[in-house]
Amino acid sequence: ELANLDITLAIDTAQANWWSGGEWFIYVLGDTGKDPAEYTGDVQGISNIATDESLKVYEFWYQHSFADDGIKVLFGLHDYNSTFYSLEAAGLYNHPSFGIGPDTSQVGPSIFSTTSTALHFTFQGEHQYLLAAVYDGIPGDPDNPRGPHIQFNNGDGLFSAAEWGWANDTHDKIAIGAWQQTAEVENPVDGNVNDDNTGVYVIAEKNINDVAGIFLQLGRADDLYNQLEYYAGTGITFNSFWIDGDGFGLAVAHARNGDPYLANNEDTERAETAWELSYFSPVVDHLSAQASLYYIQNPSMDKTLDDAVALGARIYIEF
Repeated sequence: ELANLDITLAIDTAQANWWSGGEWFIYVLGDTGKDPAEYTGDVQGISNIATDESLKVYEFWYQHSFADDGIKVLFGLHDYNSTFYSLEAAGLYNHPSFGIGPDTSQVGPSIFSTTSTALHFTFQGEHQYLLAAVYDGIPGDPDNPRGPHIQFNNGDGLFSAAEWGWANDTHDKIAIGAWQQTAEVENPVDGNVNDDNTGVYVIAEKNINDVAGIFLQLGRADDLYNQLEYYAGTGITFNSFWIDGDGFGLAVAHARNGDPYLANNEDTERAETAWELSYFSPVVDHLSAQASLYYIQNPSMDKTLDDAVALGARIYIEF
């Protein structure tokens, strides 16, 4: 069983009669429970709320807007995935890879469930946008997950990111992004310490009609410093499928090991593939439920593990 608590507060400084163009945001996150991936054995994970037990300030930032909201500058604890590598059409699914590809999440950027200090820029045009940000390269304290632990230690380096995208009024979108991590970390390929890790990705989504939407994720990380070199994810989602406000969909996430990693791990298979069939439905005011069926092929690329099947159920209470 897993439990997740989200408490957020946003303050528009103009509406608060303080000053124009500002926004304060604070997000308190609480999590508890056992990771279901311990049973399925998959490398990508199976639940996007599985993490260490903790209650912490997850985000705390100030953002100021200029040029009629065409330029925004943000500083503070920030979730990289709240702006980068993000697709609305993939929001139905609970598998972690549909939130952010494992090509990027494997390096430990400022994402769930520990963030780091960031300087974040948004440049917004009529249909195009550009995101650019720099984060502390090691979020929190790796030895103590129970708090934000804002630290700037030698060897932390930086996690730098950029994403250009195009989106229209019907929320069709295509974007390309890149990142670089300069933290001194032991890489999983050969155990050496490196400080120059890079990756790129392409994401896209298309609303077929008022009900159906599809999405695509493609990512690549440097195979010299990462276990997973390639990732591909895709899915189709139907909104208001049976009743107003519900969601139904099928998605697949495919993660592939790089050649250098395989050369050093001869008993490991090439790839792991995860499928999620999910249905979300409102029940009554402030209460919703979701059921997901998972099928994992080649969990952790381990030849000794059988394919895994799992069933997940969630209850959402919103105030």
